Amino acid sequence: MLPSVHHALALGISALSAVSAQTYSEPYRPQYHFTPAENWMNDPNGLIYHNDIYHLFYQYNPGGTTWGAMSWGHATSPDLIHWEHQPVALLARGFPDAITEMFFSGTTVADADNTSGFGANGATPLVAMYTSYYPQAQDLPSGKSVVANQQAQSIAYSVDDGMTWTTYDAGNPVIAEPPAEYADQVLEFRDPSVFWHQASGNWVAVVSLAKLHKLLIYTSTDLKSWEYVSEFGPANAVGGVWECPSIFPLALDGDEQDVKWVAQIGLNPGGPPGVTGSGTQYIVGSFDGTSFTADPESMQQTNWLDWGPDFYAALSFNGLPADNRIDITWMNNWQYAAAIPTDPWRSSLTVPRKLSLATINGTATVVQQPIVQNHNSQPRHWSSVPTGNTKLNMTGKAIDAILSFSESTSTEFGLIVRASADLTEQTRVGYNFDTKQLFVDRTQSGETGFEGSFASVYYAPLGSNDGNITLRVLVDWSSVEVFGGAGEVSLTAQIFPSDDSVDTYLFSTDGTTTGVELRAQQVQSVWN
Repeated sequence: MLPSVHHALALGISALSAVSAQTYSEPYRPQYHFTPAENWMNDPNGLIYHNDIYHLFYQYNPGGTTWGAMSWGHATSPDLIHWEHQPVALLARGFPDAITEMFFSGTTVADADNTSGFGANGATPLVAMYTSYYPQAQDLPSGKSVVANQQAQSIAYSVDDGMTWTTYDAGNPVIAEPPAEYADQVLEFRDPSVFWHQASGNWVAVVSLAKLHKLLIYTSTDLKSWEYVSEFGPANAVGGVWECPSIFPLALDGDEQDVKWVAQIGLNPGGPPGVTGSGTQYIVGSFDGTSFTADPESMQQTNWLDWGPDFYAALSFNGLPADNRIDITWMNNWQYAAAIPTDPWRSSLTVPRKLSLATINGTATVVQQPIVQNHNSQPRHWSSVPTGNTKLNMTGKAIDAILSFSESTSTEFGLIVRASADLTEQTRVGYNFDTKQLFVDRTQSGETGFEGSFASVYYAPLGSNDGNITLRVLVDWSSVEVFGGAGEVSLTAQIFPSDDSVDTYLFSTDGTTTGVELRAQQVQSVWN
């Protein structure tokens, strides 16, 4: 076993001890969103469903609450709701004294046919492909050499269902640099997404050439030797860099004979309108085993997977049936990620979201449905809600609410959540009938002064369904996730309210709102 694996196991024991020391009731600690027990987290990595267990890996700093010493943290779940922390899977090589390799983002696959040869005694190897970041120039055990700050694609494998990992030192990195015409981009070449393409009988890897806004596509028969076959991009929104790309199939309107492919791409900076910093777009098209081609109608506008400020590095689980595509995303923004006022951890993930593809207004649109605890509240009805604020007899810091209403004489309608007794602190989640937009207003949401752009209002376009609007609002101790309509738009934002801001209101602005139904319940902690 490699020394780095020994170190990871030792650190894992320490990390698990830290979990027992934390109460998961610290200020702002999410109660049903995943957070590490302590320290920094960013992108989800290596998501895979294997032998009835969901594995969540994630970018992790074992040494502090800001970015650094990038390693792969690890947690497992039987249901995507309750998570158990596991030992660190891939620990930055040389941590903590002199780091020679960090483990950046990537994906994990189950090599069922043992194409890699890593399996033994009939065990299916799990193979993780990730970006190796080398802080300094060095000669590697494989005989390859790298320059300072080079980013290259490497692999590791597990033969015990993902619980311990061995790096492929005899051959890493397996993709050392981009094609020759992009040789000057070795410092911005990262985040491989790998999957098995049944029709061509090949493994496929999609890697970001970040500053050029390109996705490079490679194929392999054994996960070790890779051939560059095509590229895609730039396309639609092009932010500072493209990161964390992936492509995957979804049946359009549930028709298995009409399968489209979706490319999801992180942009930083360059998020949705009104968002400073990070965002995630998607493009619908086709894939033939070597090339991704965008549908013309998907290129007519930028399609945002989420319109809020805190949704980045989306990744879906390998190992699930094609009709069960599930994403998880980093719920933060590089604009202020290192400044948010949480301790002893920093960053959380969104709830898992099941994806589908539906024709909406003539366009193939990604639809998202949250995976959370069962909603079993009884509906409350109002034939009309007058102008002003209507206080509800429900308080709480973690709420799951489904609000539906009709187009009315008011200009805005929605929920006020996490409100103080005097309403000086509040987060407004609502709909503007004039602009036909869903919005989240966090300008008075609590602690906002740690970064200048945080106290803002965010919008997402949302048409009505025969004059009716539906909003699904998930509130946790430090976040709001809103799904509009059937889930064709979502808007995710962090909030940091005072502990005693627990009141909930309906609000109607400049008129009466009719046909109101609310189903709302408190959400119990999944940690305690």
